[in-house]
Amino acid sequence: MARISIKRNQSSMQVLKTLKVLLQGNYTMQELIEILNSGEVVPIFNNSVISKYINTCRYCQIDIPKIHNRYFVASMPFGLELTGSDINLLEILQNVIRQEMTSKCNKLFDCFIEKLNRFSNKKIARVEKETYQVSAELFDLAVNEKRKIRLMFKNRNIVDGIPLEMVENKGKTYFHIITDRNKDKMIDASRVSGIEVLSEKYIQNYNGQVVVFELKGALAQKYNLRENERLLKKFDGKSITVSNHGENKDILLARLMRYDDKCEILNPKSYRDDMVRIIEESLSNYGEN
Repeated sequence: MARISIKRNQSSMQVLKTLKVLLQGNYTMQELIEILNSGEVVPIFNNSVISKYINTCRYCQIDIPKIHNRYFVASMPFGLELTGSDINLLEILQNVIRQEMTSKCNKLFDCFIEKLNRFSNKKIARVEKETYQVSAELFDLAVNEKRKIRLMFKNRNIVDGIPLEMVENKGKTYFHIITDRNKDKMIDASRVSGIEVLSEKYIQNYNGQVVVFELKGALAQKYNLRENERLLKKFDGKSITVSNHGENKDILLARLMRYDDKCEILNPKSYRDDMVRIIEESLSNYGEN
């Protein structure tokens, strides 16, 4: 049987080698140079060469952002498409392993999910002022598909959680999430270097708290409603009543505190109690030791 002659293009082979390594992990440029050259008789990979090959992959619609000085394969046009049923099945399997299997089995399963993510339709995006719109779209995608997200911080920390909403407050952008430790957090986007939508889905158990408060006097007349607020009682010459839906508790209480005695929380009682406690603690700072 005649052999088919195959002409190899050296540069194309090196591009594929680079992509193969990137699919195995998230590496710094120096780590890529060392790994790729380890299989060569004479070192041929350097910063300039690898950068060229990464840009070639990007030209082929393979998304490779750089976060924490590490290169990620964020998505590929020919990546494995995980359906909702696939993700649900993985979630069921994960729950069984978490409850019934050993810690070693849990680690093996986590490694499997990590490898699966590299070849799936996952999404990772850098978080920069110029790309906030992309980050917002990715965040909204996670909310709509009920998937957890991973926030990668500039100080190298990582936080996983349930996405709730992106919030604008005093000119700053925040990621509002419930962390895996069940903490309600408003995270300043300027602290975040990257956002990833995870394959793991979550059960929606968060209900935005509705807080009702009364504003009095001149403040009531000039108060501008936020997007998440509704006017329950119009100004009657004395006050207005406002309902606030889902605003982070700490931010809301801090804002209402600034209104001093011109603001009174009507509902829920827990928020009234917290406001009283904060006021009492503040006053005690001025008391005698």
